[in-house]
Amino acid sequence: MAKQIRKLRVSLILTQKQLADLIHMDESMINKMENGHSAGSIQTLTKLAAALGVSISELIGEQSPEQQEENDVQTRPQ
Repeated sequence: MAKQIRKLRVSLILTQKQLADLIHMDESMINKMENGHSAGSIQTLTKLAAALGVSISELIGEQSPEQQEENDVQTRPQ
């Protein structure tokens, strides 16, 4: 999840401080989450996912249904 949070944040060209300000959180918490030192509460994950434009499942590294379907198609025997 830590790498995913950072990847999504960077893709939106946000600093840790900017993301923290968006969700009314301390920048140090974003840093801890990106470094794997904290998982955050469900409330925090909900706010973070909304700010980053993804579902909680995608935030924690699970594949979206579209990604899963694409992987299934690619791994089917021909």
